[in-house]
Amino acid sequence: MNYDPVEGVNYIFDRYAFMNQILQDGKSELRISETSTKDEMNKAFTIARAMYHPDRQARTGDEMKQKAEQKTKLIVDCERFLLNPELKSFYDEKLAVFRETKPHLVSDSGMAIISLSETVFDIGALLSDDIVDTSDFEARVKALTQYDDKRVPQLKSLFDMMPDNAQVKSLYRDAVTSEYIYLGFLEDSAWAKVGYMNRKEKEEGFMIRATDYTKRVDAALEKAAARDIDSTIESHGAVARIGMAKTPLQLDAAEGTEIAGAELMAPDQHKRLMDKFKDVAHKNFEIRAEYVRDVAKRKEAALETLLNLSVIEPIGVEAAGQTKFDFYMVNPAHDDVPDRVIYRLELDLATGNAGIGESYPELTLEQLKAQTGTRAGFAIIRNIEISDIMLETAAASERFLNTRVKDVEQTPAPAAKTPKGPALRP
Repeated sequence: MNYDPVEGVNYIFDRYAFMNQILQDGKSELRISETSTKDEMNKAFTIARAMYHPDRQARTGDEMKQKAEQKTKLIVDCERFLLNPELKSFYDEKLAVFRETKPHLVSDSGMAIISLSETVFDIGALLSDDIVDTSDFEARVKALTQYDDKRVPQLKSLFDMMPDNAQVKSLYRDAVTSEYIYLGFLEDSAWAKVGYMNRKEKEEGFMIRATDYTKRVDAALEKAAARDIDSTIESHGAVARIGMAKTPLQLDAAEGTEIAGAELMAPDQHKRLMDKFKDVAHKNFEIRAEYVRDVAKRKEAALETLLNLSVIEPIGVEAAGQTKFDFYMVNPAHDDVPDRVIYRLELDLATGNAGIGESYPELTLEQLKAQTGTRAGFAIIRNIEISDIMLETAAASERFLNTRVKDVEQTPAPAAKTPKGPALRP
């Protein structure tokens, strides 16, 4: 899972800042900018070239000679862009955008920058016939998480035989949790196959049911394809067209046309290539998106199992005719931090509706149990590996509601003249 950032798309080389540093090192008072004249530019490059000329470096060591060669290459690169009016206008516009919107991705040394705080979309991987190989990453994750794919089915068989055994249930829950963690990493590698590295996006809003997970992934894939493919190809195409950097599109080789260092590709040829690349990318995206969907289905199944294995403790004593019940999400104790009640969900059996009651800044489970006037309900001890805190409480309340509805349905019907109570809605 290697990735090389592309200049002009993922970062940009500030050629003005680089040249000004060279001039400063050479004790020159001259500085250049976007508004400098051609004469000022030529003078700056004359000074820079002289500083790193081979004759001047003849008696220096190999390390200094190598450094001089690298500097000379960068100076030539700067010269190519800044002395060509057509290329310079494209470059200046893109540099201004980076300086304003992503200053942390502006390089003044020519070194590539990778932002670990952002998702990177590698369009080159999507255009290639070779699917990104994530086998090494997956093997390391398996070793790191100590995930054993045989453990879950073994413990499931045991749990099916002894569903009321607390120890067996705990072991089974731990095994499925381990599987859920592993699948989270596997999902990252699946997204890498469609070109996404270091993916950080998370869908907004709470998820109420585990079965919503694959729907969310489908929606995320659809959104990603619409948002990123065409726009990224256009961005890569723009920098390839002016020769800012080698890009995965390889515009000069696509139709056997060599583009000179200071020459722009003709607009009509450029558009034909862009359309071709977009078509290939969309087709490959749809094919490789199946990797993401397959992992999502497995992750959804593990999540559903975990919700059914939630640790639940009864709170209070049910009163006769009680129709409203409380479900408390509790963060488990860890290290020296005691458990903490996060929030309360209120379920109304009469209507089947549930809603968030209140949150608690500082309340332990024992304090909750000790409170007077606490009506009957349940405390759900959170599985911290399930990031969406609504899921476990929503699942527990829904199961409770469905159980009560079932109990009502199985109760013998009253006499014909007795009016029926309100219908319960699952």
